[in-house]
Amino acid sequence: MSYQRASNRRLTWLAILCAVGLVAAACGGDDDSADADVDDATTTTQAPTDDGSEGDEPDSAAEDADAPAPDDPAELTATDIGVTESAIKVGAVFPNTALIARDPGDIEAKFRTIADRINEAGGINGRMIELSVRLTNPLDDEDSESVCIELTEDIEVFAALGTFVRTTADCYGALNDTIVISTFGISAEQMERYTAPGITLPALPARLIEDRVQALLDGDVLRDGMKVAVVGGTQGAEQQAQYVDALRAAGVDVVADTLILGDGNDLLALTDELTTLTEVWRSSGAEAVIGSAGLVSQSLLIAYNQTDIDLPMILPQGTAVNPSLMRDQQGLDLAPFELATALVEGDSQAQKYESGADGVRECVDAFQEASGEEVALDESRNNLGVTIIACQVFDIFVPIAEAAGVNLTTETFREAAEAFGPIEVTDVAEASLGPGKFDLSDSVGVIATFNPETAQFEPVG
Repeated sequence: MSYQRASNRRLTWLAILCAVGLVAAACGGDDDSADADVDDATTTTQAPTDDGSEGDEPDSAAEDADAPAPDDPAELTATDIGVTESAIKVGAVFPNTALIARDPGDIEAKFRTIADRINEAGGINGRMIELSVRLTNPLDDEDSESVCIELTEDIEVFAALGTFVRTTADCYGALNDTIVISTFGISAEQMERYTAPGITLPALPARLIEDRVQALLDGDVLRDGMKVAVVGGTQGAEQQAQYVDALRAAGVDVVADTLILGDGNDLLALTDELTTLTEVWRSSGAEAVIGSAGLVSQSLLIAYNQTDIDLPMILPQGTAVNPSLMRDQQGLDLAPFELATALVEGDSQAQKYESGADGVRECVDAFQEASGEEVALDESRNNLGVTIIACQVFDIFVPIAEAAGVNLTTETFREAAEAFGPIEVTDVAEASLGPGKFDLSDSVGVIATFNPETAQFEPVG
């Protein structure tokens, strides 16, 4: 199996940094030994056994009454690959962002401390989590593939949890019949190829497009009859078409429907193309430019930096990447974002910690107490987002596995997920699962404007 490998590292770094939670959430040097330090990062705990106590000899009726219930740990047996009578083998996978000059802290400890806490409380229906943590080179999909092969074929995990950038989750769900839970988006097209459930935290864009357009109308960012230019990338052409349809249905006049053809590997060619598109937007009489995908915000910023265009930007998918990273990694002037309005997930993770919202404080405090590592709420370290991601994937996996019961298999897990409904996930305001719905977030976002002092989009009001 081979994956497309990005050659423009500056743009790839930004996408990965967004994916791995090292930027504000609303919401990627080669090193062949990216996971060398975690080869032995495995937590194994034995399952509880009967206490062996003896009592009075029961009569037949009493014996029937005292027989183990269907969910009694004494009745546990091996039910699937990675599920034994005593344990559930789980892989935790995360990009080794230290390779791209970030400081995520002790990544392995983020996941291990949660697994330990679950095991100390009795595990999942009596089975202990047997955790194998692996770090991957975020710029090398072949490294991610080798980790997948190790976890699925050698260790034989029941599920893989973590952040799987680009299409690296496909190795688990499509090729190895392994449950995968990713905080990075898994597209509808990918999910269709999966033989095991692929659960993703971000909403599939198509599901919330109409709601996002309505939120912009309700906030007077858009209005009936307003002339707009819409821009996206060729890989998001279907999503772009859905935005155009939703805008027109809402009475917005789409005067330019444009796609960026370049793949970003040639920055000079991309700049030339964007300069041409800005002329198209101006000549169309557009009053604003709408980006139909989060990462398009980077291309818009390049275009605005290279030309004198001053049309307001509207970013219903947010920026996907922290603007300060666009400034620091690409040297882009962020001033054009002062013309922009975006939909974001609300308060930052640090703000949620201070306010106690969405379980962020509980997640961070529990990790700090268990590990002794201080989680930075400012940008002095990049370990806040990673800590929250570890909580998120266990928030998703554990209750579904518990709902699947003692007969835990890939199919009973799928059935439990589809029957689950609303689910509480750290740092997510609203999330749910349902029949055919494996993308969790139900949050449309709130209207935000750019604060140049903090280099962040901040909610209005």
